[in-house]
Amino acid sequence: MGMDQGGGKFQLKWPWNWLVCGIFVAAAWYFIGIFSLLLAALFLWWQKKRHPDAVPQGGYCLDRTRKRLARLLWSVLYLLLAAGCGVVFFMGFGEEKTEISDWAVWIVSGGGFLLFSGCCLYETYTDLRDAFFPAKSRLARSIRAQLPYPDEAPPVEELFAMVDRDIEANGQWFDRVAIGKEWVLGDEVTAISRIRGVFPRDEIKVRYVNGRRQSARVIELHIVDDRRQVQVTGLRSPSELQMAVTCLRLRAPEAHFDDHSHITRFLDRPEEDWQAMERDYCRRRDRRLAREEEREHPRGSYTPAQPQSGVTRQDIGKIWEETRKKE
Repeated sequence: MGMDQGGGKFQLKWPWNWLVCGIFVAAAWYFIGIFSLLLAALFLWWQKKRHPDAVPQGGYCLDRTRKRLARLLWSVLYLLLAAGCGVVFFMGFGEEKTEISDWAVWIVSGGGFLLFSGCCLYETYTDLRDAFFPAKSRLARSIRAQLPYPDEAPPVEELFAMVDRDIEANGQWFDRVAIGKEWVLGDEVTAISRIRGVFPRDEIKVRYVNGRRQSARVIELHIVDDRRQVQVTGLRSPSELQMAVTCLRLRAPEAHFDDHSHITRFLDRPEEDWQAMERDYCRRRDRRLAREEEREHPRGSYTPAQPQSGVTRQDIGKIWEETRKKE
């Protein structure tokens, strides 16, 4: 039954741990209602606090695909909305409609039923696919796309292990984004050597519904690679977003960094401008690598200097604070 007893500790493996957690929540719901969800959330937070640097079962990539199951809550929401619209729509078949408003409600409810039903099916399919068939997941496809020959990519286990090793050895975590020396792990995976543009997005969207003002903050990291493909990861903290951008400036200094409002202009460059930018990128990267090689292996020295260690999160925070002061 998928158990891990290594090191004298008993631990259920996935998906049994999720199953036991679900049974506990369902049983606790009978006694304390919705507070059972809060209790489960507190338990997960406590587990994360106890082992903040622990590598998840199966690795970081597989853990990211499995967490897609949590998005099934959106499927439940879409299902409830579809049910509500469906009730209004199907009950309207036998009623006589004498006013335009009656027809409008009936048509809108029918459209809502189809829309929310489609969203429910799509969300359920993609979440279950990513969790139980990781080879077909969005994360695995993004890794294959970064390889020189995607059609000849190794099995998904080797793809995930390749990224996991870099993140475990060199990774810096910024909310939901991990940045290693070779890979960036978010909702999708990006090879640092292929990054050409980084565009942080921190916007507050405002809309008015029935005279009420509603606002929502959008915090996202947009990365553009050398194929003009965009990888997007949502974050929860503006400071973590800026720290991630600062770390990427150190890992990919030749890339273009700008505000998200300029990403369309960057992507819509003519092919000639893009190729010129690519040649300039390669020249600057080669010069930097040559300087680093000279610094690590001085000429005439028989004992090469030790490579510099990765930049720590504390140093990244200091660099970001200095950048803010200059601005």
